Amino acid sequence: MTPSNEQDASRPAASSRADSSALPASPSRSGQDSGRTAPVSTDGPPHGSFAGVILLLAAAVGWSLSGALIKLIYADGQGPHGVTIAFYRSLFAGLCLLPLSRGKFRSLRRQDGPRLFLRFRPAALGCVVFFTLMTGMFVVANTRTESANVIILQYTSTFWVFGLSPRLLGERPRNSDRWILALAMVGIAVIFGGNLSGDLVGLLIALGSGLFFALLTIMIRLMRDADSAAVTVFNMLGSALLLLPVVLLVGDRGMTLREWLLLGLLGVVQFGLPYYLYSLALARVPAYHAGLLTLTEPILNPGWTYLAVAEAVPVATMLGGGVILFALVLFVAAARKEGRRIMRAELARPAVLAGAPDRDDRCGDTHEGNKA
Repeated sequence: MTPSNEQDASRPAASSRADSSALPASPSRSGQDSGRTAPVSTDGPPHGSFAGVILLLAAAVGWSLSGALIKLIYADGQGPHGVTIAFYRSLFAGLCLLPLSRGKFRSLRRQDGPRLFLRFRPAALGCVVFFTLMTGMFVVANTRTESANVIILQYTSTFWVFGLSPRLLGERPRNSDRWILALAMVGIAVIFGGNLSGDLVGLLIALGSGLFFALLTIMIRLMRDADSAAVTVFNMLGSALLLLPVVLLVGDRGMTLREWLLLGLLGVVQFGLPYYLYSLALARVPAYHAGLLTLTEPILNPGWTYLAVAEAVPVATMLGGGVILFALVLFVAAARKEGRRIMRAELARPAVLAGAPDRDDRCGDTHEGNKA
């Protein structure tokens, strides 16, 4: 990506990225990487403001640095384990955003229940688990295959949501969307088919990151009444806590100053700060604008990675990724059209009701007409 915590299933990753009061609740970089779910404040200029567009683009640029920074940390196959990178990324981002969630964690708790973690709602705990799997797989995939493959395949979360929503949320997709889903599947097949000689495990891990981003999105949708800033920070710090035993096990604690600095940039500049900018932007622009503008992330990501470590984008990834991005644009455009239709229907309803007097009024008018 997220991302109030009502994340629109049409929003890409990061899209991200569910949305409501002061900061993201998940990506998802839809990413997206994902877990990009941002809260929306009610303050700020009207929809479509130039400031909102600039904030969205700044968030997308920040998110797009993931591939370059991870490749610099894990240079030439040497460096901290991918799980270690994911741990510090979540930890530093969670600590960066912690002040924004102060006093808001009560929205994640059950009214009555046991102490400690069991006092939190099951959906909140599910969010942490899926967020951990999503971010961990995203980083590990970046250490095994080209970052272009990873970011494109994680953006398939939108289509995973499409497929899972009927069973898990009872939300039925439109028939027209099925053709868009089929188009995205073609793009995925092209990426895998063109990279058969590469690390297929890395591709599968990247695709799994998109799946868990989708499951995270669905969990956040079930948590739509919770404070989004609290959900986001709870996910990040909870993820760091779950990854800590693995980090201690792999033993990547003796890192260089350069690696520490890059991890700080990855956590704060690439992960934490973009979520905050995204949350501010969503108070100023419609969600479908956010969905389209954050598509700059998978376009910029391979470019930054090439400049950082000279990693070329495979031809199959350019072709398949182009098909997937085109499908995402169609998906967001369809959601925008449907949103406008619903809005027109909602606006027309009061007018119809106002123009239709009740039975007593109609009778009164008739009597007055007879008198005349």
